[in-house]
Parts: sequence; C-alpha cells; structure tokens
Amino acid sequence: MNLFLVFIYFCLKLLNINIPFNALTKKLISNNYYLVLIHKYQIVRRARKIRISFNSKKGKEDVLLIVRKNISIDQCYIDKLKPFLDKNNGNLSAAIRDSIETACQLIEEKNGEKGEKNSKDSNQALRNAESRNRMIEEEEFLLIHHTMLEWFIRKTSGLLIEESTVYELINPYTIKKIPDFIDYVNVLNNRLGWKIKVDAECTGSPEPESVILTLSNGNPCFRGVIAHSLSLFLAKQMKLDIQGLFSRSNVTKVYLRRFEFLDYEKIPKGLEEYFGPMESTFKEIRKRPEFWKNLIKIYREQNYQRLSMNKKVFEAFVSGDLPSVDDIAREFELFTGKPPEAFTLSEHIMIFKALYLTDNIGTEIEVCTEKGSEYVRLIHDYCDSKVCERVICYYSNIFKCIGHPFTVTSSPHMIVFEFGKNLNNIRIPESRLISSEPSLTP
Repeated sequence: MNLFLVFIYFCLKLLNINIPFNALTKKLISNNYYLVLIHKYQIVRRARKIRISFNSKKGKEDVLLIVRKNISIDQCYIDKLKPFLDKNNGNLSAAIRDSIETACQLIEEKNGEKGEKNSKDSNQALRNAESRNRMIEEEEFLLIHHTMLEWFIRKTSGLLIEESTVYELINPYTIKKIPDFIDYVNVLNNRLGWKIKVDAECTGSPEPESVILTLSNGNPCFRGVIAHSLSLFLAKQMKLDIQGLFSRSNVTKVYLRRFEFLDYEKIPKGLEEYFGPMESTFKEIRKRPEFWKNLIKIYREQNYQRLSMNKKVFEAFVSGDLPSVDDIAREFELFTGKPPEAFTLSEHIMIFKALYLTDNIGTEIEVCTEKGSEYVRLIHDYCDSKVCERVICYYSNIFKCIGHPFTVTSSPHMIVFEFGKNLNNIRIPESRLISSEPSLTP
C-alpha cells in the first residue's frame, strides 16, 4: 500500500499538483479524495488552491490542494484572439477573459433585441385583441364559429358580394393608390385575426395597367372572401378586371388588367366569371321562385326527359314547317348579343353545344374545334325516320346561318356535321334545309 501511495504522489508531482506528503495526504489518497486534471496540450497554466473538508477520527479536517489548470487550444483560436492579446500586452489569460466578456455582452444585446421584438409583437397582438373586443361590444362585428362561417362561404359561392358591403370595410374616398390599399388590407386582416397576408405586384404608372394580388396563409375559405372583396374594389374603383385566378391550399393569386368601363352599373366580365357565375341565375330565381321551384321539381322527377325550346321553334315544328335561316340568325343574335359574322367557327361550335344541351332535343354531343378538322356529332334516341329528318334539317339551318360550308351524314341514332374538309364551297341544297321535308303528321 505504501508503494502505491508513493507512486500516486510522484504522479501528482509530474502533473504539477503540489500536495504535502504526510499522514493527512495518505488518508485522503486512501479514501480517494484527490483531483487530477490532465490535458494533452498545455498552453495556459494558472495555479489554483482547492480546499477539501472531510471527517476523520479527530473531527472535521481540511486539506489544501494546489492544482495547476491546463487549457488545450489550437493556433487558429490564438490568431482570433490577437486583438485582445495586443490590448493586454500578450497576456493570454487576460485576452481570454476580455473575449468572454465581449461575447457575453453581444449575447445579452441580442437577447434584449429579441425580447424587445417579442414584446412589440405581443403588445400588437394584445391591441388587436382589444380592438376586436371593442368592435364586438359596439356591435360592429359579431363572433361566429369558423365552421359555421366556412359553411356560409361555401353555400354562397358563385354569388357576388354587394359593393356597399365591401365599402363598409374599405373606404373608397380615402384609398386611391395600390400601396395604401395593400397596407390598409393587411392592417384590417390583423385586426380581424384572419392571419392573411396580402402583397401586390404592379406595372404601369401613375395608374396601374396590371396587378397581381397574392394572398398567403390563413384559411382558404377566408382567403377567397378577401380576394373576392379586393377584386371587386379594384374593378369598380381602379378599372381593373380579373384575367385569371390561381388558388391552392396556402396561396391565392388574382391577375388583374386595366379595362374601360362602358357601364359603371354593369358587372365586369372577369369578375362575374371568376367570382359571380351564379349571380344572374339567382337573380332570376328570386324574381320567379315558384316557377323555378316547379320547373326544377318536374325536371328532376322526369329525369330531365323534357324539351326546352323557343316558342317560335315549337310552333314551326307543330305546323310542319321549320324556322328559316334568317329567323335562326336573328334568334342567334338575340342570344349572343352579336351577329353570327362576329364569331369564329370554333366559337360557333361551342355556342351550338350550349344550345343543344339546353334544348335537350338530343341526348349527347361530341365536338372538335381543331382548325381544319372541326366537326359536331349529335347523338339522339329517336326511332321515327321522319322525326330524324326534321331534326337534321333544323340543325342544318342553324349551321347554315353561320356561313361556314359543311357536310352532314346520319345513322339511326347519330348526326354528324363536318366542316372544312376539302369542301371548297359545298353547301347543303336550299331545298333540303328549309321546308321541303315531309311533315310530321302521318
């Protein structure tokens, strides 16, 4: 045991730990009360006294250990400490202390700035909450569960928000420029707590020629309402109509372009297309609710096996005659608001498709609008040959009024109109298109 103690003593001496070799030291070592600090690279050394207390048979005793601390540090870190070394005349210990103090100050300043920012954000959130509570108390706003609001938004999709409702939120007399408009809307979103951020990209000055609105974050249903409201405001106050709409789960983009108002009371075409496609339909339903309720009920009960056609067309069919080409052209112009010559063949085909599906004379329709290969394929379920002939002549007159040459072929349940395939100027003979067909009466 004594040999082991001597070995430990000399090891401590080699490590520059000075311990008096006496009975107390032996007691400490035998009871494992010792401290050894080992570092591979010894750059900085500083002696430190450590007092250890322990209980022995004589009572409480103290022993003083002198420990030399060693710090391992690479040359690259010494180079980084050079400004502090120059300041302290090469004293490495003082340089390290100064660098630690500087780092502590920077950390405290950063934490202070972060805390100040968090405090500002917290104060702003508190002010917004107080503002909402005040508006609720003054009955300017109403609390509603977000699920109920989402249901309401989905069920009113396709209807335009009234201008007066939008102007309750955005005052058109105080906001005249896009930047002011965006700032106001973002403040409004924060007040309402919808967490939606609005940005805008504009081209043209002083009045913007095109604008891209980007709405991000927040609930998609709420974003749709905000996009709808902003688009209506820009359309009415800055003459910007919608050219396109892009919507995903986390972002909504609205593309607007300048246009000239012909009628301030009229809804801009793009706004109606993207946000109000059901507006005119619901207006008609409100005008004659009983008629539309009964009509929908009958169509539904009869599985839509009913015809819907103009009275003059019906009269012509019943009398055994057909509407003339000129009559059909006039009806076409009333329906579209433009003469037939104003449309391309592809546009005519798509208009015809809408009319065919509305009249419900046939069951299905297939169209191709590729230039040079245009065709219309009508499918029906009529078996009487006279009825089929009359239907062929009726639709031939419709296509004749648009002024594009075509050929027509038919099979028991199909009629095919083909356009522009080496037809030159081939047209259906006049005698076949108007009233030369046999009547429907036996």
